[in-house]
Amino acid sequence: MAAVGDHRGAALIVAAGRDDRRVLFDVLDAQGFDAIYSAKDLVQARGFLEQNACVDLVLLEFGDNPRDTLAFCEELHDLDPAAPAPIIGILGGRGGPLRWDSRPPGLVEWIASPVKADDAAARIKVTLAARSTGVIRNASAPAASERYQFAFDGNLDELAIVDPETRRILDVNTVFVQRSGYSRAQILAGSIDGFSATLSPDRRAEMIQKLGREGSVSLRGRKSRADGSSYPVDVHVRVAVQDGRVVHFYQFRELSELSRYQLALAALGQLTRTESREEGLDIALRAMIDWLALDFAAVVEAPPESAGEFHALAVYHRFGPVEGGSDPLLGPSLKHVLAGRELVQTTNAWRTANDDAFVRERRFECWIGLPLTGERNACLGALLLARREPLAGDGAALDALRVFTHALALELELRRTRDQGRAIGLQDPLTGLPNRLLFNDRLNSAIQEAHRTSEMFAVVFVDLDRFKNINDSLGHAVGDQVLSAVAKRLRGSVRASDTVARYAGDEFTLILRHIVQREDVARIAEKIVRAMEVPLQLAGGLELSMTASLGLSFYPDDATDAERLLKHADVAMYSAKGMGRNNFQAYVAVPEESHQQRLALEAKLRQAEKNGELRVFYQPQIDGQTEDIVGMEALIRWEHPELGMISPGFFIPLAEESGLIISIGEWILRAACHDARRWQLRYGLPLRIGVNLSPLQLRQPSLVQVVAAVVRETGIDPHLLDLEVTESISVKSIPNLLETLHALRDLGCSISIDDFGTGQSSLDYIKRFPADHIKIDQAFVRNIGVDPDDEAIVQATISMAHNLNRKVVAEGVEIEQHLDFLRAQGCEVLQGFLFCRPLPAASFDNLLQERARLLGSAPAPSASA
Repeated sequence: MAAVGDHRGAALIVAAGRDDRRVLFDVLDAQGFDAIYSAKDLVQARGFLEQNACVDLVLLEFGDNPRDTLAFCEELHDLDPAAPAPIIGILGGRGGPLRWDSRPPGLVEWIASPVKADDAAARIKVTLAARSTGVIRNASAPAASERYQFAFDGNLDELAIVDPETRRILDVNTVFVQRSGYSRAQILAGSIDGFSATLSPDRRAEMIQKLGREGSVSLRGRKSRADGSSYPVDVHVRVAVQDGRVVHFYQFRELSELSRYQLALAALGQLTRTESREEGLDIALRAMIDWLALDFAAVVEAPPESAGEFHALAVYHRFGPVEGGSDPLLGPSLKHVLAGRELVQTTNAWRTANDDAFVRERRFECWIGLPLTGERNACLGALLLARREPLAGDGAALDALRVFTHALALELELRRTRDQGRAIGLQDPLTGLPNRLLFNDRLNSAIQEAHRTSEMFAVVFVDLDRFKNINDSLGHAVGDQVLSAVAKRLRGSVRASDTVARYAGDEFTLILRHIVQREDVARIAEKIVRAMEVPLQLAGGLELSMTASLGLSFYPDDATDAERLLKHADVAMYSAKGMGRNNFQAYVAVPEESHQQRLALEAKLRQAEKNGELRVFYQPQIDGQTEDIVGMEALIRWEHPELGMISPGFFIPLAEESGLIISIGEWILRAACHDARRWQLRYGLPLRIGVNLSPLQLRQPSLVQVVAAVVRETGIDPHLLDLEVTESISVKSIPNLLETLHALRDLGCSISIDDFGTGQSSLDYIKRFPADHIKIDQAFVRNIGVDPDDEAIVQATISMAHNLNRKVVAEGVEIEQHLDFLRAQGCEVLQGFLFCRPLPAASFDNLLQERARLLGSAPAPSASA
């Protein structure tokens, strides 16, 4: 509390912001006020005044309705006209620029919102001191501005007081007069805008709007002199009160040389602080404009693959382009700089620029063009700068500019290299076509565009007929020639706007855009079928005949999401194979003919196990740090003698519906455990083997007994058997699911949650299920480096699993960028095409044999198995 002689009465706070009211309450409490009223609006404030009309200080927010606030000020004045309570306005809380017909009575000072305690305390003390001396109470006493006139006139900065409505200058100090070159009378007859002419109308309007909203604003510009020249200054403007009226208080401070080169360093630093090229260039260019007070600046890039072409990365006009004026990027200056030559005219540029109309029209005194030269001395682009003031004698500025252009060129080259590397990671190295990752991205983009435009497009799945025979009989080198030749034929059969990708192995996928009628796609498919029938001429005079089966699906008729569009095209492709190959079929939902084909395929599937048509393929699982093989996932394949290799995405749902998945699941479990045990004995490798359990298998009461019997028969260590349960399985839909999983763990088996992140109960799974491993679905992994949201999901999943003591397996690792990201996140096990595709048992055995050879450990004779 204050001393007796420093006694305070009552204070009233009227502010909408709770934080502002709290700060002001603490400040007033420290001043020793007997009573402090805090009101959130004028209605509540009037209620306080009805109880106690004696108020010594009011802190009042000027919010959304200035007229209502002005009326409240008049009410306060009428309570005690002889000694009205002083009002400190709070500016910037809610409203925009203040507008009123008459000045608020009693207003003596401003505080900006959000309120800062130190600033508020200082202004309240000054106001209370003035009131105690009678300055406010006595109208004949000198105004506060008169009491501090010596500080105004003696300030070394240029100061000006301006009418906020008319922009007319009301008063200036001596330094302002001396540096401007005008007389005081000339200055007071003019507008403040005449002394900051380098501000564009848009930027000036933005400054005034911010001033009205926040109470103060700072910027960098140039201040004009009477002789037509100008000089760089820092400008600080704040709202103030002079003799009861609102004014704008301007402070101009000339830049020192140190400040200039701090700006130069800031411009350099901004180049590498942002991920976005456009954002980084804009910020760096703005810093350079402020540094040299430029009137024009442009950064131009010249793509290496397009001789003579260029495009603007960033362009700045202080005064905006002139309608009908010359384009600075079409003049001879840019061609001169893109040829690798500097253009430096620091004075009289417009008088000597006979061949550049843009420089003459704008009367630029300074015109500079510097080539952006890369590491191999190749010109990557140009930097163009201009100003109406000369830059004579400033050699240090030119040296700094050259350093800036060198840094800018290196940044452009680095980002160009990154873009090229990213493009390589999205291309198939054999055919040069987009790979599966890029195809999926383009398919999602096509879906979004078609959704906006209500257009139709088609997805085509192309599979080469009996391609396996070529690899087996003629070798993989010939097979690669065939794939390259097929890629060229497919690319030549469609439009430039369509997408052709190598999806996997001998499978190709196409996106046919902007389709008007389904018959148009049928004609293209027929064209592809006929093109594939023409014999291929390969190296060494070898001639091969090749055919293909095509499946078609349409957006939006067949599906509206990428996964189902591809699945339906795949189903249609197998329909084409079932009808004799070398043709195309469109996806049909449930016609009678399709139903008959399905029944026929189900009959073939029932005989597949007996006929030895089922195969187990193994995809290696790799340690995230050592990149050594630590396990494998067992994947089932069906190799039909007539239809060829049939996709699991096609026959697994059929096996689920028919119940065949139970016997097939037991068969693959036994085969996988037998192979894993054989490799353990031969190579001394305790490889973990992952086997999927279907929902139907999990419903079987005998599942635990079946697994136990397989473990005994094959002799595999149960700790090496990893049973994978897909996340889409619902606890409620399968009786005793948790009990079954616990029983499997009691056998010594481990449990993995497969396809994690794609189901509906991810958190419930990871919390309740007895899981040892979490397998992140490949849909998220493949978007690493493409979709920041999927990156965040992968990062969060790994962190959550580790916190719950679960290990993580990432599927779908296809490029080095995936590997680097997952390794940095601490993912333990990786699986995907970057390391190896799924291999048949014999090929996987060869892989392990090669590993043993490289490590110098001879495998045991196969007979020991």
